[in-house]
Amino acid sequence: MFGIHRSTIFCRFLMAILGGVLTGTSFAAYPEKPITFVSPYAVGGANDFLTRLMAKYMGDELKSRTVVDNKTGANGIVGAAFVAKSAADGYTLLMGNSATHGTNSTLYKKLPYDAKNDFKPVAMVGSVPIVLVVSTKLNISTVKELIQYGTSHKLSFGSSGQGGTGHLTGEAFKAATGLDAVHIPYKGDSPAVTDTMGGQVDMAFVGTASAISQQNSGKIKIIAVASKARASSLPDVPTFAEQGISNMDFSQWYALFVPAATPDDIIQKLSDANKVSLKNPEVKKSLAIQGADAIFRTPEELNHFYQSEIERFGKIIKKLDITLD
Repeated sequence: MFGIHRSTIFCRFLMAILGGVLTGTSFAAYPEKPITFVSPYAVGGANDFLTRLMAKYMGDELKSRTVVDNKTGANGIVGAAFVAKSAADGYTLLMGNSATHGTNSTLYKKLPYDAKNDFKPVAMVGSVPIVLVVSTKLNISTVKELIQYGTSHKLSFGSSGQGGTGHLTGEAFKAATGLDAVHIPYKGDSPAVTDTMGGQVDMAFVGTASAISQQNSGKIKIIAVASKARASSLPDVPTFAEQGISNMDFSQWYALFVPAATPDDIIQKLSDANKVSLKNPEVKKSLAIQGADAIFRTPEELNHFYQSEIERFGKIIKKLDITLD
């Protein structure tokens, strides 16, 4: 009996050691199969573009094949929920943003994922400041002129959709200036800019990429940037703060997330690959075309940032009393 008991203990001890070695080897060898990057938005948009960009360059750095999977719907909710429930092995990443891991937590009464607890942050990718564009039909060049115009005219503003970053920026602008402007939600920044060009709406709060692509049309003018500093893609456009309007720091930011149980050493490998990729001149050039600034944050820094964004946006949304089903 003693011999059997001793051999059983030895076998268990050996299995524990081998299990630890194999587990360590598995992590050390990561990645061993293709990595899927999930974009929760449609092909052709900014999120999709950044997802494909990082999948390519991070894949090169990790010496791994990558796949981009667009799981669209409900303001990023479908894709985010999919990744939250995926295997926590480092082979499924989400290109999250200021909606999936910012505004959605407060906007929606029922959310099929918990932005704070169902994910671990990997790394920041970039940030696209919101800008204020006006129709050139108004003959307005500054925020001050817009405010003066608004005291005697009914105004309307467009955004990418109800509860989006552009919408919240517009509402914050109204609160800061006392202007009365009707919000017209669109399905994306581009149609909002198009209607501003045509004069169907007076102005729009949109991401820089959509505004920059149309600024040479002569039908719109970018008059302010909603960030602490001027956008690198729009060095001649002053911030709201420079024009006397404070607390106007809004951007569409993008960051990579993995399921919460993903091992930290895998997350670190992914973060390191992201850091190297963001230093690549071609990546910087591609981001600039989208009006985005490359911003690297470590997993710890990103965790603090996005958790604080949830709280910040939450206060704004509750104050505006905006909820979506």
